[in-house]
Amino acid sequence: MKKDKKGWIRIAEAFIAVTLIASVLVVLYVKTVQIPQEREDLYNLQKTILDEIAANPGLRNYVLVNDSEKINSFVKDRVPIAFNFTVRICQTNDVCGLQFYEKEIYSSERIVSANLTAYEPKKVKIFMWRE
Repeated sequence: MKKDKKGWIRIAEAFIAVTLIASVLVVLYVKTVQIPQEREDLYNLQKTILDEIAANPGLRNYVLVNDSEKINSFVKDRVPIAFNFTVRICQTNDVCGLQFYEKEIYSSERIVSANLTAYEPKKVKIFMWRE
């Protein structure tokens, strides 16, 4: 009789161990797979800002002549107060990155190719991070 009880106890222990390990793995998987709403909202905001820059002829010209100040002032009005940002305008084949990466940085880019008089494509890249 004692031998039968020890066998069932070992089976129960093994089942509990497997269940605990599986539940921890499931919790970790769910946390890594879910995209936080803030991240998704920031990417949508960046896409909207870049779409506005591409659609507005005046802003397109500022991008094509590398006038970062005008683009920065446009973006500044649209970025939430809790976030800081940097806008870079560079050639389409450049990497166009940041010099520092201290925090979690969200970035999006868009190519502005031409206006009615000139074809000189540039890449506009927006970097955002929480203060």
